[in-house]
Amino acid sequence: MSPAHVHEPTYSATKHRLMTGAWSAGVRIEAARLADEIGVSITPVRDALNRLAGERMVDFIAGEGFRVPLYSEAELRDLFGLNRLLLLAAVGKAGLPRDGNQNMGDIADRSSRLFLRLASYSANGEIVAAVGALNDRLHRTRMLELEVFADAADELSELETMASERHDRRIFRDLLGRYHERRRHEAGTFARLLSSTVSR
Repeated sequence: MSPAHVHEPTYSATKHRLMTGAWSAGVRIEAARLADEIGVSITPVRDALNRLAGERMVDFIAGEGFRVPLYSEAELRDLFGLNRLLLLAAVGKAGLPRDGNQNMGDIADRSSRLFLRLASYSANGEIVAAVGALNDRLHRTRMLELEVFADAADELSELETMASERHDRRIFRDLLGRYHERRRHEAGTFARLLSSTVSR
């Protein structure tokens, strides 16, 4: 294992490339080339890729190495569905948290921040960890939302506002459920867009 002062920046740089679409979906990640780009030896790159494989951020195929995940329609539908279940569980028994920093960043960053905030309000560390991992895995998909839904930014703003203004929990849960069902319904569109993108 590489030292933390080398491993952590290498891991972060690699994860950032995955989340922002620096590589095409399904492409093989060349560890030696990545090491040259980052300016480290190949060992911390391999360590980072193994860690990311454990987080399901990359796929490892024996004999082929590491690849950027190429999500199918069914896999995306499952990811959206799991995110919905976790968030509905998180907001099921408590009031909604306030946050004065809404509407900051792009739509993917805003979604991640809102959903992690909702998860943290559950006081359940496993829900928080699971939603955080889903945020990372779905980040690239969320970057495409405006191509799929013309009103995606308005829809997210409504969720942010309702969460911050402590609206009725039942109404908020319904809205949160509809948000995720729309994405599950368009999972095929997202899968096609992901497979055709090179860099975002």
